[in-house]
Formats: sequence, structure tokens, C-alpha cells
Amino acid sequence: MTSLRDRVRPLPAGVLAAMQKDAKSAIEDLRATYLTVSREQIAHLQQLIGRAAPHDEAWQTEIYRVAHDLKGQGSTFNYDLVTRIAAGLCHLIKDGGTCEDAKFARRAIAHCQALQVVLDKDIRGLGGEHGAALLKILSIEE
Repeated sequence: MTSLRDRVRPLPAGVLAAMQKDAKSAIEDLRATYLTVSREQIAHLQQLIGRAAPHDEAWQTEIYRVAHDLKGQGSTFNYDLVTRIAAGLCHLIKDGGTCEDAKFARRAIAHCQALQVVLDKDIRGLGGEHGAALLKILSIEE
């Protein structure tokens, strides 16, 4: 019995290089869309957090959904700091925070502002010592 590996021919080097180039190009093309959508999501979060109306389970679920989307998408585009900050926001929400709690609201808005800075300054990866300092300020464990 032959294995799948034995039955599949290796790709010629030129074909593999072209595929890698195409993949990198596709990710770069998607990065612009990612940045636009992420900024819209952050603005939506800020609106939700600043909303004066009573906050119910649907409100909390929507904030969590948007934060979780940001968390999941960041690393795909090498914005690992976005992933970490959004995960921190998810934890705040899971801990039962509501915007009627002034401390929660301040912390949630600080997370949104940090997310915006990371995108505006195009801080990729974890941002080195500046990223570590930002995580510390937000009380997000490394």
C-alpha cells in the first residue's frame, strides 16, 4: 500500500514560489479591508459602551461578539496586540461588567482607545516594549 505522500508529486520550485507570492499578496490586499472593518468595529464598541440606555443581556452579548471578532482576526494580519487587547475586553465583559459601572466603562473605553492606537500606528506583532507597557497599563497579563 502506498501512502498519499508517495502518490503526490512535489511541486516545482517555481510553482511553489509563485503560490507563496500570491498568498502574501492576497493577505496584503485583505489587510486594508481588515483595518477598515476593525476601525468600524472599534467605533461600534465605543458607541455601545457610551450608550446611556439600560444595558441588558443583548447589549452585553453584542459587545462581546464584536470584541471576540477583533480578537480572532488580529493575529491573522500580524496584529497580535489587537488580539491580546480584545481578549482583555472579552474578559472584562465575561466578568459581568456593565457601563452602569463607571469603572468598567473607563476600562472598556481604555481598551477601545488602545485598539485604535495600535491600528493607527500600525503596530504589528506584540509591539515590543511599548506593547508590553500598554498591556500592563490595561492590566492584561502577558
